[in-house]
Formats: sequence, C-alpha cells, structure tokens
Amino acid sequence: MKKTEVVIVGLGFLATYIMPCYEKLMGEDIGAHVLGIKGSDRGLAEKRAVCPFPVEVGNVDRHLRERRPDLIVLAVKPDQIRGMTEGTLAPYYQMLRENKEPLPDLYSFAPSPSVDYYYDTLGPDVNAANMIPNMVREIEGVHVAPVGVSFVAFDPRRAWPEENKRRAMEFMTPTGAVVEIDGDKAIPFLAAQVAGHMMFEFNYIVQDVEKARGQEMTLAQSASAFRCALRKWFSEDCTKVLPCGNEAAGDRLRAFMELTQGAWRQGVLRFAKTEGIPEQAADRMICGTMETFHMEAQLEPREILVQNTKNHATPGGYLEMGLKTFYGKNYDFITELLNRYLDGKPQADDGEKVAQIAFQVAKAVSDHGKQMVKKD
Repeated sequence: MKKTEVVIVGLGFLATYIMPCYEKLMGEDIGAHVLGIKGSDRGLAEKRAVCPFPVEVGNVDRHLRERRPDLIVLAVKPDQIRGMTEGTLAPYYQMLRENKEPLPDLYSFAPSPSVDYYYDTLGPDVNAANMIPNMVREIEGVHVAPVGVSFVAFDPRRAWPEENKRRAMEFMTPTGAVVEIDGDKAIPFLAAQVAGHMMFEFNYIVQDVEKARGQEMTLAQSASAFRCALRKWFSEDCTKVLPCGNEAAGDRLRAFMELTQGAWRQGVLRFAKTEGIPEQAADRMICGTMETFHMEAQLEPREILVQNTKNHATPGGYLEMGLKTFYGKNYDFITELLNRYLDGKPQADDGEKVAQIAFQVAKAVSDHGKQMVKKD
C-alpha cells in the first residue's frame, strides 16, 4: 500500500504547532514521508532539531516535483499565499494534469483568502480547504485541546471524495473539536471565536470591582465561578479536566455571572445566525472558546494574560479590533452592571444590553476581516 506523502510549505510557528496532526496522520512513517520547507535559513537548525522529518529551505517547486505529495500543507505568511499559490502551486497542478497524475489535496492554514480562491485559481478539480486550529492545547500542564474548536472550511462547489474529506476532518482532531463550515463563513466564524477572548476582560472587571469594594478575589476564583455559570449551557466531559467551583462568589455575583455568560453566548449566536453559520457549530465554538479563556484565567496570573493578549493582538488584526470594540463604553457598562448587581439592583434589559455588546464585538471583527480581504 502506497504511503501518504506530505509536503509542508511554510514551516513557521503555526505549521510546527500542528505537529500532532502530522504525527496522527503518519505514525511511524513521519520521517520518511513528510518534508517541511522553510522560506529562509533563519532558525533552520532549531527547526530541524524539533521536527521528526527533513526540513529544507526554498525550492518549493523542485521539492514538489521530486516528492509528488498526496497532501500539501500551505502555511506561509498571509501576504505570501497568493504569490506561492499563483506562482508555484498553480503551475505544479497544471503539470500534473498534463501528465494525467493525481492531484494532491491542499490544506491552507489561513482565514483568508477564503477557500473559493483556491477553487478559482487552482481549478475545480482540486480538493482545497481552509483550516483554522484551536491554538490552546495546554495550560499550565493541563491538556485542554478538546475544549476548544478547530474548523475546516470547504468550497460547496467542490464535491470531495469521501475518503479525502474524512482525512481532512480527522487531520485536525489533535487540536480540538472539529466542525465543518462553508468556505465563505471562515472569517465570521473566526470573529465569533475572537469574541470569546473578552472573557479575560470579564475576569479583570470582577477582580477590579471587588477590590474597589474592599473584597479580594483572585482571577482563579472568578474564572472558576464563571465556568460554573457556563455549565448551564456547556457541560461536555472535556470540561472536567480542570475542576471549578463558585464558593468564593456570593449570590449576587453568581447572578451577574450567569446573566453575562448566557447573554454573551446569545449575542454571539445571534451574530452567527445573521452570517448563516449553522447554530450547532456556532454554539459549540462559542461555549468552548469562552470556557477555554476562563480556564486560562483560572490557571495563569493576570500579568501573563495581559502579555499574551499583547502578543496576539497584532496591529490591524482581528483580536485588536475585538478589544477596541469592547473597551471604552462597553467595558464601562459591564463594570457598572456588576456594581448594580452587587448592590442588588438588576434591571430587566441587562441581558439584552450584554447580548448587544457581544454582537457588536463579533460583527466589528468580522467586518474588519472582510475589509482586509477586499484590500488584499
């Protein structure tokens, strides 16, 4: 039986992060049947030290022609995708067609360009998919990958052979629960995921308000209590890897937590519905993402969370837009809301207002992402 041949084009952080995916797919054959290609020799020795397969620099076309892979993993930098696709991959696929050779599947690890770009550029006979992995695998030694969601986007115009599609879906399973979405939903789906990052801010607000009122509450305590509130909507077995409790929260704080978790989920779900994202996939992603960020807040100190956010909120990126939309009057409203709840003064429309903020955050990120694609 012929072994699957894999070529990874762009062996940077992301392509290395999904190492468990290659290992699951290839098993003991990984060293002989996988090749990684870096764009430059910077960090080459370090990359070769951590990869259980050969790592080369450049000459993508030559390596493709020599290897004749069954699967190409495309993980170059976003601004290099079109150049690599049109300048190297398209001619390679055309050569295979002319020789009447099988065409390799293509997994692109970027939300844009969307998967229809590959259909239009490489041809309707190519199995191409966008894949976005859950990027939280382990927190302080706790394996949390199954809590988060990874997604695979296919172009509905292309009917994949059943075996190839099964392989594509299973490829991502080491990174999280895998859901399938249509190709034009990748950006709004990612935007809904970004909205879950605001759970850090909810924990900061609780800690700051309690401190201002003369009460000390750690992030571990608040995040644990938020997770208990979230159990009303999300209680899969994967959440049990890290125990949670709400003993440190009084009745009024618990009521605030249950209200905000339910309303935030509802607001992002409402956004997902406007984008035509299937509710089951959206709900699993929203709840899993909220849970994951609360887990991080439960296990790591605030200064680490703040630094991680700075590292990930690249200028002009998705997370930066989400944070900009949440801070200011929205952050202030949640702070005021908590104070009112602790004073025993909830209002009937509080949940709707929180849901509207969640909707605004997700929509702002999605609109920003779509605008970035237009500029590209």
